[in-house]
Amino acid sequence: MSFRELSSKFPGNWEGSIEICCEPKLDNIKNTLNFIDQNPKVWAAFGVHPHYSDNYTDEVESHLLEAMKHPKTVAWGEMGLDYHYEYSPRDAQKAVFERQLKCAVKCSKPLVIHIREAEEDAIRIMQKLVPASYPIHCWSNMYIGFTGVITFAKQLEKTVSSVPLNRILLETDAPFMTPLPHRGEVCHSGYIPLIAKKVADIKGLSLDSVYLKTRKNTTKVYQI
Repeated sequence: MSFRELSSKFPGNWEGSIEICCEPKLDNIKNTLNFIDQNPKVWAAFGVHPHYSDNYTDEVESHLLEAMKHPKTVAWGEMGLDYHYEYSPRDAQKAVFERQLKCAVKCSKPLVIHIREAEEDAIRIMQKLVPASYPIHCWSNMYIGFTGVITFAKQLEKTVSSVPLNRILLETDAPFMTPLPHRGEVCHSGYIPLIAKKVADIKGLSLDSVYLKTRKNTTKVYQI
């Protein structure tokens, strides 16, 4: 589905989205840079997802560093550790995670972190390489992004309830994690209102207050 087709499904008051480019393919990086140049309401984050750690090279890193210079690049990521699937060996994941953290901190970019069943290793690595005050998507100075999963995973309601609204971001993980009542369809930014409504319902807040605060959080973290 093209972006034009997807964006036609977005709310009329849609103000923008952040595209995550996290496969180590040079064409993907180039195409995403061209895409954000052509779309004034779209920004981007670049990194290498742990699934693709085996494909991380000096050349890929060089292109990521170059992408960080683009004025609409707002973060480094998605990166981290994923021991659930282990599409790349754990040692490779840890080495690549460390390399990316060093680069991102040097570039002073916010970090978008993916951790699955690897919390102890992730915390150890991040404590070693990331300053405590650094703005991170998932850390002590963290902002936590909630996806459409909260609309159907009851066990997450307690988590949503416990996270202060001033630390919440709304995200889709598109094309995955589609919220109810659209599970089974391709996820996209047009479903953000469903995620926002679930946050509002869980916290007993107005939908407008969730929109306003999470928008403020997003602009603060990503400086857009």
